[in-house]
Amino acid sequence: MSMVMHLAEAKFGQPRTTYKHYYIERPCRILVVGEHLKPKTKYQCLLRHISVGGAMLDFNANLILPRHFFLQVEGFPDEIGCSQVHRRRTELGVRFNVPTPPEFVSRLIRVNFTSGMI
Repeated sequence: MSMVMHLAEAKFGQPRTTYKHYYIERPCRILVVGEHLKPKTKYQCLLRHISVGGAMLDFNANLILPRHFFLQVEGFPDEIGCSQVHRRRTELGVRFNVPTPPEFVSRLIRVNFTSGMI
């Protein structure tokens, strides 16, 4: 799996922002929303890498996704708004619409470590 996480182009005159990413292997769900922000469809995927600004997922290459959706990591109630920025075969790179708090990433790493998934 490549480490390409943030392929979104920066606006002219703005520097590209990169974040430190962490290897995490944790099940998660992609929530595609319907009318009035009600969850329409849920897809299972696997979180591979995460940073404050985005993530890399393993996802079924045959399924079509909209450009914007929500990501819910197993064991966490938060639904994170995402935009698809990279897709090649089963590799799905997403950018978070709002950077996640560093505490969320720290908690995720801690839970992943204590559950013995690293």
